[in-house]
This record gives sequence, C-alpha cells and structure tokens, in this order.
Amino acid sequence: MADGRSRAVDATTLAYIQVDRDGLIQDWNPAAERLFGWSRAEVLGRPLADTIVPAALRSAHNAGFARRLAIGDRPDMSRRFELPSVHRDGSELTVSMTLDAIGAEGFCAFISDQTEWHQARQELQRSNTLISAILQHTSAVISAKDLDGRYLFVNGEYERVFQVSAADMVGRGEEDVMPAAIAAGSRAHDVEVADTATARTVLERLPFGDDIREYVVTRVPLTDPDGSVYAVCTIAIDDTERRRTEAALAAGEERFRNTVNNAPGMVYQFRLEPDGTSGFSFVSEGCWDIYGVGPETVAATGTVIVNFIAEEDRASYLASVQRSAQTLEPWEWRGTIVRRDGQRRQIYGVSRPHREPGGATVWDGMLVDRTRELLARRDLEDLSHRLAALSFTADSDEPTSELVGLIDPAHHERLAELWATARAGEPADAEFAVTSPGCGQLWVRLRPRTDGLVDGACFQLAGRS
Repeated sequence: MADGRSRAVDATTLAYIQVDRDGLIQDWNPAAERLFGWSRAEVLGRPLADTIVPAALRSAHNAGFARRLAIGDRPDMSRRFELPSVHRDGSELTVSMTLDAIGAEGFCAFISDQTEWHQARQELQRSNTLISAILQHTSAVISAKDLDGRYLFVNGEYERVFQVSAADMVGRGEEDVMPAAIAAGSRAHDVEVADTATARTVLERLPFGDDIREYVVTRVPLTDPDGSVYAVCTIAIDDTERRRTEAALAAGEERFRNTVNNAPGMVYQFRLEPDGTSGFSFVSEGCWDIYGVGPETVAATGTVIVNFIAEEDRASYLASVQRSAQTLEPWEWRGTIVRRDGQRRQIYGVSRPHREPGGATVWDGMLVDRTRELLARRDLEDLSHRLAALSFTADSDEPTSELVGLIDPAHHERLAELWATARAGEPADAEFAVTSPGCGQLWVRLRPRTDGLVDGACFQLAGRS
C-alpha cells in the first residue's frame, strides 16, 4: 500500500512535500524538484521555511506553523490557498497549495505552480486598469451598443457631454438623449457597421442648445471569438474648435493674401542661406507689375531678379544686399530693371532683415515701381522752369506798379478792366504780352477776397508770343 502511494506521489505532476511537526522536510517528489530546483537528497531534513519560503516571509510562516501545531488537526484545515514562494535560484514563484495534517507524522501538501497564471492575472488587471483610466479620462465620447441599439457602456466624457449617468444609460437608446432625426441617422450607421463588420468614420453634427458641434465619429464592430458581431463601439471626438480655428486661419490667410496682392508694388520674403544660396520664400502678385512675370518665376531662384537689374546698377544692388546681411541694418536700394519686353523701370526697394537661429538671413520687404513718379517729377521740374510766378495782395483801385511794369503798355487798358472786374468781386483771368519783346506771354490771375483786397498771381508762359 505504501509502495503504491509512493509511486502515485512520484508520478503526479503536482509537487508533493511532507514535513514533520518540527517543520523539517521528510518527503519531496520529482515534481517538487522541478518546481523548486532542489533535489530530494538536498532537502530531506532541511527546514521548509529556509527552502521555499521567501526570506521576508519566514517569520510569518514560522508563526503560522506554530499556530497550526497548537490548534491540532481540524476538519477545515484541508483547504487550498495561494501564496508566494521562492526557487532555489532566488526567482519568485506564486504557488497554489493544499495542506493536510497527517497526525503525528506532521503535514503534507500538494503544490502547483501558479506563477504564469498569477502574472497573467496581474497583467490583465493592469490592462483593465489602464483601459478604464483611458475610457474615463479621455476627451473622446465613447460608448458601446448591442445590435438592438441599446447601450452596454458609456464613458465619463459621454456622461459629461449628455449630462447622464452611465448606470442610467445601460439598456437605453440614443433616442433618449438625442433628437429623433439624429438618433435615426446614428442608428443607420451602427447597422451598417454591424452588417459589414467593418469600421467606419464619418463627420456628424450635433446640436447643443444654440451651438452646433462637429464630431469625428468612428464606429468599430465588436466581435466574439468566432468573429460574429455582438455590439458596435462608437468613439466620437469633438472636432469643432479645430475646424473653426482652421476656418479662421484660412480666412485670415485669404485676407492677408488679398491685402498683400492688392498692395502697390511687390511684397516679398527673401532668404540668404549660410552657404550663399538664396531665394524667395514668398512673393506677392505685384511682381507682375514690376517684372512682368508671375510669382513662381521670381521665387524659382534668387538669381532671377539679378538678371532683371540693369547692368549699370547690378553691382550696387549686390553690394547693398551683402552690406545689409553683414550689419542687419535695413536694406534700401534704388535702381533700374529691364523687363523681358525691353521696358526700363525705376525701382525702389526697402526691407528689414533678421537672422534665424540656423544662420540664414531673412528680409521682409517691398519693391515699388517709381517709374511714373519719377517721370511726373521730371515733368513738374520742366514745368517749373517754364513758369515764373509773381504773387501779391493789393487794396488799391488800380493795378500794382510791379504788375503794370511787367505788361506791355499796349495792354494796360485791358489790364485795368481786368483789375476793375476783380475789385467788383468777380474772379478774373487773362493772358498778356510782356514788356520785353520776344519774352513770351504772361498769364494773370486775380481773385477778390471777402475783406475787399485782391489776391493776384502771374505766370510766364514760355514759348508763347
């Protein structure tokens, strides 16, 4: 009988340990050798506590063992419990033990290794804790509904957004928290995902009072191990602010471009890299008016505009850019460009540079076509050479002697009539020959004032006689 029992103990996959009432090991089967790393010969007569109990728990083990000896054999002593243990190499184990009293011989125990199962359970608990933390603290609205559209779960954000409790929502439908039309549309999406067993993402608009919120909603089928769909999980992310911000940025950029493109001249940003390469990172539509080409042509390479500069002004342009890059002082340049159609344009450029952390120099500035302005200035200067002005204010009934001295005597009578008209309160203008022959004509302008005085001015008209 004993031999049969011994063979059975040796054959079992459970570790078998027997200790006497002093806690010394009396039996140790092959499964125990495999589990704890000690051979039978090594452990017989060795204290159990020093063999398989972690050092930190040995005092508690010895106290518990003493209590068992004190209370004696009891029917409820034979029970299964889980406890930490230790391998011969010091690695930690978790074992499940069933302990029995065997009278004067002491105690015996059957032990199974639960280390992997215990670790798996801990990992599962950690995973569940992680998932729960994510679900309850994410800003996404997450829920799960069965195939009948009844809620199985809603997360904390769902509770906050719809002002409901998770417990109250279980078993209810979307129509209990949303307008009927929106609930019906959502239900249709759920059915499609369940029928096709395929995830789907759509943009949905939900009314909240006077506000319409836009959600990016992803629905995912939940399946059993056999692949059959049993529920649909919905993950909704409020995308309202991002979309509004994007729309505002787009509108602002559009306003900026309209402003820049309608501004006189060419607005630009020019970069000079540390290796000497250069180029435009931005060019407004005004480049058409200046260079006669589009922004893409000007922005292609920094040398394009150099080729437009008149040969006689090219050196001054390059020197001005180099000087501004070295000193970071504002860049200013005046010169001539020659367009592809042969037109020569007078250009004025101004910009303010700054240095980027990587060493590149960047100018933000503007080029203005001053051709018309300079032509107008030249015309004005030419006109000023042709006009010699005399101005005066008089209160006499006769023309001033200075004015009379300028007019040919043959026209003095007509000048007196013009003066009388002005004194009578009416504006008067006339052209007269000047005193010196061949010196052209003089235009006289008289304007009466409210105080009775007369303001007068005369201009010499060159080339007219």
